[in-house]
Amino acid sequence: MSPDHVLVAIAIITPVWAVARILGGPLGDALARRIGGTAQAGAVQAAELVDLRARLAELEERVDFTERVLLKERELGELKQGGQP
Repeated sequence: MSPDHVLVAIAIITPVWAVARILGGPLGDALARRIGGTAQAGAVQAAELVDLRARLAELEERVDFTERVLLKERELGELKQGGQP
């Protein structure tokens, strides 16, 4: 084997070995947990989504009510002025 081949082999094997060591340790475990997630996290997110939808529906009702009140006040003001803008 020529010296060039040895250097190429070392240049390829060393980074592969380093990545394998890193991913085999705590960093690899943390990455696996983050990528894999859990079913429990999905259930928590689903519950939060249901809660947010309920809150949004309540806010929509409040906006509708406010719009009706403002429109009614505007109509009363126009009636008091004799319908003139």
